[in-house]
This record gives sequence, C-alpha cells and structure tokens, in this order.
Amino acid sequence: MSDGLRELMPDLLRYFGRRLGDAEDAADALGETLLVLWRRRRVVPEDAELRRQYAFGVARHVVASARRGRLRRRELADRVAEELAVAWTEQPAPLDPDLEQALATLVDADRELVLLVAWEGFGVAEAGAVVGLTPDAARQRYSRARARLRELLVTSESFTSL
Repeated sequence: MSDGLRELMPDLLRYFGRRLGDAEDAADALGETLLVLWRRRRVVPEDAELRRQYAFGVARHVVASARRGRLRRRELADRVAEELAVAWTEQPAPLDPDLEQALATLVDADRELVLLVAWEGFGVAEAGAVVGLTPDAARQRYSRARARLRELLVTSESFTSL
C-alpha cells in the first residue's frame, strides 16, 4: 500500500465511523475501500489532495453499499419475523418429563442425533452429517443412544416417538 493511502486511513476510518456508527462496520468499510483503491491503483491520482478526494469518493460508494446491505438485511429479518409469527401459531407440546430427563443423560451430539431423527425427520446418516459424524459412526451412536433411552424409559410410553 502506498504511503499516500496509508496516510488517509485514519481520516477514512473516522469518515466511516461517523456515517455507519459501528466500529466493526467502519473497519470493514475501510478494508473494502482500501481493496478498491488497490485494485484501481493505476488510476488513483498522484497528487495528495486529488488522491484524498478520489479515496473519499470511493468511500462514499462503500457507505452507500453498506447502507443498502443493512436495509436488505433489515427487510429480510422483518420478512422472516412475519413468516415465523404465522408459522409459530402452535406451540409444541411440552416434552414428557421422563423423556426430557432421559435425553439429558446423553452427550450433546448423541441427543442432537436422536432429536434430528425423531423430530426433524432426518435419516440417521443425514442427521450424523449435521452433527459431524460419518454414516457408520452415526448409526452406531444412534443405536447406542436409543438403547440407553430404552433402558431409562422402560415403563414410559415416551419412547414410542423415538
């Protein structure tokens, strides 16, 4: 990076901080601006004041892009919230206390494996992939987890859904 651009970094960072209001967003915008300036280094003016103007022009476009991105994310979040409000009209039935206690005895990955199969409709190999297991390891762990749950739920009907 040329010294001329390096000298502009504090000014550009303040510019982004004032316009974006977030230190992380400002740092990201600075990085993006520097990348654009580096890519266009052949057309960046040699004169210090013209270079500064050019850099701030690029920065202005980066801010506009960041604001559009924020707006898109906000709109997406609003749409997702609306869809969730419609989709979440029914609360799931409370978990049987015996089943909840039995599931709590399993290690996290085994519990997630069992629940992905039982509640989310995944096959054992697919659920294993979600938790980072090979198909063979998923089948073995699922089988052991079911056996463990079966032992704990001998008198309970909760196991029928598993």
